[in-house]
Amino acid sequence: MDTNQKKNLLFVEDPKSSFKTNTTLLEELYNKVDKVSYYDEALHLLDTNTYDIVLYDISMHPEKIRFIKQIQEKKSMQPIFTLLLDTAEDLAFGLSQLGVNVVVIHPSQFDEALENIATFNPQTGDTN
Repeated sequence: MDTNQKKNLLFVEDPKSSFKTNTTLLEELYNKVDKVSYYDEALHLLDTNTYDIVLYDISMHPEKIRFIKQIQEKKSMQPIFTLLLDTAEDLAFGLSQLGVNVVVIHPSQFDEALENIATFNPQTGDTN
């Protein structure tokens, strides 16, 4: 993948998340990766940086819906990807109604999902 095509990623992760990856893979797939664990920190970074993609694990807390809306208020065209465990698949439809790209996976599929998200084209809405 050409460096000019790599995207900037804001990864809002939960230390207790089932989705784990190594920093090397993130550096290989993305131009810049900022990893945070707190919503306030993520919102501050959104104010001060430009990201192609915001990615986070929604399976933990209900305030994540509020977080999505805060991102959309700040940057209405910001592509947002949420990670859902395959056991929480029932949440996918509601999230997609908010304009969020929902990725329902088993934790073992996380690296593959990161690779697909890295190819996201905001003009077409597709991953290649």
